[in-house]
Amino acid sequence: MWIKRIILFVGGLFVMSLGVGLSIKSGLGVTPISSIPYSLTLASGANIGITTIIFNAILVFLQIPILKKRFKSKRLLQLINTVMFGYFTDLSLWILSPMPGLPLDVNFTLLIVSMFLIAVGILYMPANIAPLPGEGVVEAISLAYNKRFSKVKVCFDTSMVVLSLIICGLFTSDIFGSVNIGTILAAIFIGIIIRYLTELYEKITGKSITVVNKEN
Repeated sequence: MWIKRIILFVGGLFVMSLGVGLSIKSGLGVTPISSIPYSLTLASGANIGITTIIFNAILVFLQIPILKKRFKSKRLLQLINTVMFGYFTDLSLWILSPMPGLPLDVNFTLLIVSMFLIAVGILYMPANIAPLPGEGVVEAISLAYNKRFSKVKVCFDTSMVVLSLIICGLFTSDIFGSVNIGTILAAIFIGIIIRYLTELYEKITGKSITVVNKEN
């Protein structure tokens, strides 16, 4: 049972990283949670896998002061997710590296495909192993301050976009280096895609999908 869950989890991480890779290749902006690592990559020239690992590790440890005594050691499993996701992001970009520059309409197609892949990746991962650090910190805030997860998620994603704009504005020649129309579309539509895919799955199988671990 656990072997199957681990395989599903790792598979979900890879599918998500492939979605991130496609969003980067589209040149139309990455998802809000990936915008900070990509901004750091553009600003420093560091490998995006490294910046992804560093940023997500910070999000994991940030949950300790947020939850305080409610923080459980199981949440440290997110560090494993962090390393794998960073590696898979690099791997996905390497796989996609032969892809040439494409016209705008094709880039929009890549963006749409990337959003579906990210949504599928999120649904593919069993939530009771460990949340991704982005969802983990949102979950921690919602638990600590008794706020709705969806509202905290909107505020968190918005802050990521603003911070990305600041980083690119200060340290690169293009303030919209990581944030573009695709970032806004991803923030709006990935959640919608997840909702409809969940409803479709439940209609077909009669089973429900838990995206976020509710345990604190």
